[in-house]
Formats: sequence, structure tokens, C-alpha cells
Amino acid sequence: MVSRASKASTALGSQPVDACRLLQYSFEPDCFDRPAEGTCRFDAAHPDFGPQISVWVESADGVSFVDTVLVTNAVALYGIGNRPGSWDFRSGPRYPYGRRIMALPVWAHRRGVLYDSVVMGDGLDDYIAAHMAVSSPEPYFCRPMLPSEVVDAVTCASGAFRSAKGVFDPSMPKSYFPPRGDLLNWGNPCQTIVSIAGDSCFYGDARQFAVINDLDVVAAATPAYDRTFTATWNIPSALAPGDYALLIEVGKELDQNDAFSHPSFLNAYEQKYYADYGTEGNVGQPSVVYRIPFHLSEAPIPATAITGAWRYGDWTGDTGDVFPVGPEINFTPGSGQGRLRVGDGPGGMGQVHLTEIPCAQLDCAQIPAPEAPRVIDPTAVQEATAATFTFRQASDHGAPVITYDLRFTAAPATYPFEVDEGSFEQWTAAPTPPVSPPDSLAKVTIDGLTPRTSYTIALRARGACGWSAPSFIRVSTGEVKYAKLSGCVIATAAYGSDLDPDVSLLRRDRDWLVSRSSGARLAALLYADSAPPLAQLIGRSEIARALVRSVLRPLVSLNRELLPGSN
Repeated sequence: MVSRASKASTALGSQPVDACRLLQYSFEPDCFDRPAEGTCRFDAAHPDFGPQISVWVESADGVSFVDTVLVTNAVALYGIGNRPGSWDFRSGPRYPYGRRIMALPVWAHRRGVLYDSVVMGDGLDDYIAAHMAVSSPEPYFCRPMLPSEVVDAVTCASGAFRSAKGVFDPSMPKSYFPPRGDLLNWGNPCQTIVSIAGDSCFYGDARQFAVINDLDVVAAATPAYDRTFTATWNIPSALAPGDYALLIEVGKELDQNDAFSHPSFLNAYEQKYYADYGTEGNVGQPSVVYRIPFHLSEAPIPATAITGAWRYGDWTGDTGDVFPVGPEINFTPGSGQGRLRVGDGPGGMGQVHLTEIPCAQLDCAQIPAPEAPRVIDPTAVQEATAATFTFRQASDHGAPVITYDLRFTAAPATYPFEVDEGSFEQWTAAPTPPVSPPDSLAKVTIDGLTPRTSYTIALRARGACGWSAPSFIRVSTGEVKYAKLSGCVIATAAYGSDLDPDVSLLRRDRDWLVSRSSGARLAALLYADSAPPLAQLIGRSEIARALVRSVLRPLVSLNRELLPGSN
């Protein structure tokens, strides 16, 4: 288990609360596709995976960086800014590779913390596939998806994808982004997958990632569409009076326009074998920054609302430079400056709202933090990709609490005995449950989980005098009852990834035969209906997987020699 004892926390509520001055900010992300007077919907032709967001406070002149308030999970926890793979790889739901240094470059450079850069363990940073020899079990990211799978991403949750975690390369320029910090539980033994690519139990430098990543405590789930996101920052009592600004940087993929577009990269070999994988055109308009100035004095900070981005960031992400916003940055829903929606709030209509909210005048030296939320025991086995539980709203000495902190982590094989509950601030941040009157019941669902996996969930409440103790629950997700996987699903289950070179060759065999034989086309149709259930059975047994690989291996070897164009 990883210890965080040496890390200085900048999490919400980690500052002294005796003065209890809370700066509240709010905004609502907007989507690409919103019907008139309706809610956001997903369009597979122009997929919207949500924005990446950072929130920080700096001096009004931009010289002094005060504090990082919030960074969304993909950057703060899953390390997309510093992971192996070319920066302009295609994208997709939970796409595994490509260092997205253009995600939030203004915040990253102004914060100014440097880390060693992460590269592929095999040196093949220009490849999305062929990394099985330097891969290991993957708890979060998915293989690159076919366009037909983007809408129903069940293949991500049900697959056995193994990813290349990467190694540090001190010879490369330093990165302003940390590596991923979600790999915490090393108690699970890795089941080997013996193929031409190795055993797929190579973790590279991943055991160091969580130690180095210092953003997990400010990580937050990406704010949802169609609802206002509201959070607070506890103004440090030692912060000198003066002029400051709260800045919100918003980056988004697949947001191209005439001024900003870049073709996604796929090398010549993978154009031949993997041309259909991933979503093209993800590198578009740069990040935009919204800025609200405020003056800190003894007087309360007045409510303010702003509309329109202040600046936009470096399109490549190489620098923290900012540029004046002009017509080259869209102001359409979900795009460019319109990545945040205009709405009513403190200070009037605007995209970002800022105000100071009052705190109860309490002597926190005498009055404890609020009670821990009381969780009602959840169902023993949950859905395949989600966990649901109910809790009673906590009380802050008879009043509603200020907010909650909800996090989760996959438990090791020895669960529940080796879960380090003291490290929960490192766990994945889930969407914050809304606050309701004390003792009322609230239902919470955490989505995007992995089937047949045990999780530990922590929930704590924040009051005027700090955080409550966390309440812990443990749940296990169920099985995907049926997942119609693409490609050679039995081979994929046996090898652990349809990006394994052996599986790629078998898929190419199939496509070559189908294009030349009506009988083969009929067989492929029958296989598509019958194979997924069998693949699920194979995927659950290492003995069955090894047996299938032993049957397929001679066929693979023969086809490497005989199939036209395979060499």
C-alpha cells in the first residue's frame, strides 16, 4: 500500500477552518448536442466525452500561484497528460494512450511542478498496438474502440484489456503533468498470458506513479451536463489581503473548427491493421480560461458573474502561454468559449459565478466536525458496471452539511483485509452527492466500474469545522450478462486483448476469407451471435484461456507463412 504521510494536502477543507471563509464558485458544462429546450444527448457522429477542467487561485497580476482547487480525474488521477504514446493519437471512451499535454496547459505551467516523462516500455511510442509484451492488467482504460462500439461501451467494461503502463525516460524533457495515481493495490497477483508477445505482466514504473502523483487529493469527477456544478474553496487564514483571481481552464476533445484542427496520427503499419480503431479528429480548439478577479479584505467578497473566456491556451500544450480570444474561438454550445453554459446564479447571468458564503460562527476548538454519514448496507452483488447504495444525510450540529466527498478504489484479491482505508484521499473521486436535510435518505450510484470486481467506497461530510470521519462500505460488481464483442471474440478472450498481434492476424484471416467466400460470410454471422457467451466463459478461466491459445497458436504460425501480405 502507498503511504501519503509525506505529502502536503491541498484538498478542499485541508486548510485551517477557524476563520471559515468560503469562496463558492459555480458553472455548468455544455455539450455539443442539445435539442431545443432539451437535455444533452450523445451523438456517435460527433462524440462528446466531456471536458477536462482545472480550477486555481493566483494573484491578480498572475505572478503568484496560490492554490490548486480542483482538477478533473482524467488529468489529476488517470494521468492523461503524462502517459505513453504520441500526443496526437486518436481518442475514444477511456482511450489508453497518448500524452494529452494540450488538455490543461495554462494551469499546469502556472503551477510549475515538473515530473519525469512516461514512455512505452518497448520504445514504440508511435504505436497504439503491439505492446502486449510490456502490458499488464488494466483497471480503468479500454482498448481503442471501433466507431460502432462508442455508443454502447460495454466492451470496455467486459473486456480483459491489458495496457502498457509505461516507464520514466529521464532523457526526455520534463512534463508539467503527473503520471497516473490510481494504481494503488498491488496485492492482486498478475495472471500471465503466454503468447508471442510475452506474459503481459509488465508494470514498468507504475509502482512509483502513485507516490509521485500529488494531485489525487484535489481530483474530482468531471462535472455532469444538465446540472450546475458548485464547490467551495476555504480561503486560507494566512492569505494576505489583496487582489486575486479564480481561474477555470476547460479543455475538450473533438472540438475542431476552421482555425484549429489537426489530423490524428496512425503509423503506416497500423493504417493497414488498425485503421478503424479510435475516433479521428480529437485535437481541435485549445483550452479556454475563464477568470474572475476578487479582492480579499475584511469585507465579504461580493457576488460576481462573468461571460466569455478571458484567454485561450497554447494549442500544442508545449507552453503555458495565453492568447487574447478572438473570432477564431467558437462561442457555440459545448464548443470553444461555449464549453460552459450561460445561466443564472450569484451575481446574475453568466458562465462562471463567484461569491463568498457565510459560515456559522463556531469555536472549532470546542465543536467537533460533523457526524459521519450513516450508510445503509448495500446489496451484496451489484450491477456489472455500477454500484448503488443509500445513506442518511449527515448533520452539522443540526444543520445540513456543506458538501460530501465520495471516493472508491478496487480492492485487492485479499479483500477486505488489505484495503488501506487511511489512503482514501488517493482513491478515485466520484460525483458528489447533493446535500439534503439531515437524516433524509439519499441514493447514490457510481458508474463506470469493472465487472466481477470488489470495491471499497468511502463517503465523508464537510461541515463548518472540517471533515467528518469517512464511512466505508464494500461492494462487488456482477457479471455482464451478454456483451456482443467485435472481432475475433474467442481469441480476444484467450489472449486478453484484440490488439495482440496474434488476434490481429486471426482477424485479418477472417476478413480475407469473408471477402472471398459466401460460406465464410455465413459462418461469420453465426459466429457473431454464438461466440460472445462462450468468450465470457473462456475469459473467466485462465486454464480455458491457455487451452484456447494452445489450439490457436499453430494456426497463427501457419497463417503467418501462408496468408498473402502477412509478412
